[in-house]
Amino acid sequence: MKIALITNDDHGMWQFRGGLIQALIARNIEVYVLVPPGPFVEKLQALGAIYIPIQMYRFISPLQDLRLMWQFYRIFISQKFDLIHTMTIKPNLFATFAAKLAGVPRIVSLVSGIGFIFASESKLLVSICIRPLVMLLYRWALSISNKTWFQNQDDFDFFSRKKLIIPTKGIVIRGSGVNLTEFSRETVDPQALKALRLEIQLSPSEQCVMMISSRLIWSKGVREFIEAVEMLAPRFERWKFVILCPKDPDAPDAVPEAYTEAHRSDRLQIIDEMRLDVKNFLELADILVLVSYYREGVPRILLEGLAMEKPIVTSNSVGCKEVVEDGKNGYLVPIKNASVLAEKLEKLMQNQAQRSQFGKFSRRMAIDFFDEKIVIHRVITELYGIRA
Repeated sequence: MKIALITNDDHGMWQFRGGLIQALIARNIEVYVLVPPGPFVEKLQALGAIYIPIQMYRFISPLQDLRLMWQFYRIFISQKFDLIHTMTIKPNLFATFAAKLAGVPRIVSLVSGIGFIFASESKLLVSICIRPLVMLLYRWALSISNKTWFQNQDDFDFFSRKKLIIPTKGIVIRGSGVNLTEFSRETVDPQALKALRLEIQLSPSEQCVMMISSRLIWSKGVREFIEAVEMLAPRFERWKFVILCPKDPDAPDAVPEAYTEAHRSDRLQIIDEMRLDVKNFLELADILVLVSYYREGVPRILLEGLAMEKPIVTSNSVGCKEVVEDGKNGYLVPIKNASVLAEKLEKLMQNQAQRSQFGKFSRRMAIDFFDEKIVIHRVITELYGIRA
């Protein structure tokens, strides 16, 4: 059996689908990954996947998108896959259309959050203008797809309500899961942790509130976090604050470099580059924060935070709210509300016992609901239709 996994970047494929790739290969399935070239391709090949490069323009361009569909069609005709699994908007649309034309027997898709285009809070002109077109294309594509995986109930309900999908063709599997062995406090390297403390200038006697996100964009809650820090820092001298978010200067709502430079201080570290040692950052965090109002699926960083036994403060918004039982392993706060964020952070900063209690509950949630093995089993059996 030949399966193709298709997404828009090599890092996302490696980080989010590495476990799935390994599970499929363990079943003697040939796994192909179709992603643009990048530094994580070698890691995907090391897992046993066969790499086919694709060229994908990130933004909307009718000519480029037609070329992308033609590119997919030629690959599908030559490779004769038994199943393709598309992820992110462009593959969900154009790979699905191409697969139908090429006669691929089974086509499945993943809607892992619906982003700024569909967010009701988004007032960006580009979002407003292209939303009707994307909805039309999604309606066509998901009518072709055999099954579509949604990572939260809200997104499934939205697509059903807008008649973008026939409800019987959708399935809700919460999040991508997390590797509970890899993301465990017992597996942290003490020497690496010591080096990271020195790097971010966090002494053993200091504590840390950490915001971690995949991209440095406004809709991840950057402004709200910084405003909350400004309220808290003068009163909590033994606490430091860290933002770990790689820059994304081409994003429509990118945070300008001038803004981050203006707010860096000895109390607030802003690390705006991609890091591969996120687990070590999580281990140093006494509290994990993500107050996103981007239409998330279920943010992977929050799942990793659960597994690493962290109390979490996140927004009461689609995707984020999946990982917190308010008052049990963290707090849910309204979007775009720095004052409430500061209030909830203060409660946790003042109560070490509660932080510990919340952290234990987080780990239990990770085990019960977000174990990667559970998610992968459901993907293979319920989405792909392969017998256990």
